[in-house]
Amino acid sequence: MKPTWVVCIKQVPREAVFKGSTGSLQVDRARTEGILNPYDRPAIELALRLKEKHGGAVVVLSMGPPQAEEALREALAFGADRAVLLADPLFAGADTLATAHALAAGVRRLGRFSLILCGARTLDSDTAQVGPQMAEILDLPMAAYVDKASRKEQTLRVERSLDGVRERLRMPLPALITVAGRIQVSRPLPLGSVENAFGTPEVECWGTQDLDVDLGRVGWEGSHTAADDYTVWRHSRSGQVVQTRPADAADRILDVLVKRNLLGG
Repeated sequence: MKPTWVVCIKQVPREAVFKGSTGSLQVDRARTEGILNPYDRPAIELALRLKEKHGGAVVVLSMGPPQAEEALREALAFGADRAVLLADPLFAGADTLATAHALAAGVRRLGRFSLILCGARTLDSDTAQVGPQMAEILDLPMAAYVDKASRKEQTLRVERSLDGVRERLRMPLPALITVAGRIQVSRPLPLGSVENAFGTPEVECWGTQDLDVDLGRVGWEGSHTAADDYTVWRHSRSGQVVQTRPADAADRILDVLVKRNLLGG
């Protein structure tokens, strides 16, 4: 049987715009542009490479409002074969765990698959939780921050770098991986493929009635976390000019770093 490579993607807001809803903050999608999560592109790229080497089909899956179809069509333009959107008012307000339950239900409806690929994190919430939570729900072996993967029979060999250590792992299939941003995304995007992706291909849309899912585990009902407030973090830098002889400059700079406890020791 030909392998199926499932890529879970997300449409994220280009900028942080929130509104209050049922006692929590929620992204106000009407006031901000939605884009394909940049950290999902390496996952799509790796899935396409696996398809080129081992055959099969790439299926992109997303949960979101109807406008999230744009992100799925972008993935189709890059070369995905099938796109499915989980869209239902009952999915609204989902935290990471509720999102993982919805996506897991979508994967179960897809049927047999070889591998699920997720971006390592998202531009908006940046929690890196949905992939691992899906693996737990679906009872799958998982590896995070993968930057190389190849299939050999019914196993997947992956590589990743963590804390300065290069790891090589072997996992039974089916499995789930989250993909690090180190994968080079340089695949050309011909104008014709964009035109085709935003033209005739059908993006399948499934709601809760199409899925075997406990409604108490999705949307607001299934969310165990809520955002009370947010602050746009602004990073500022200051500099210090060291004016001295070159022979003394290194000692002066080292002294400044030590006083500011910037050497980690």
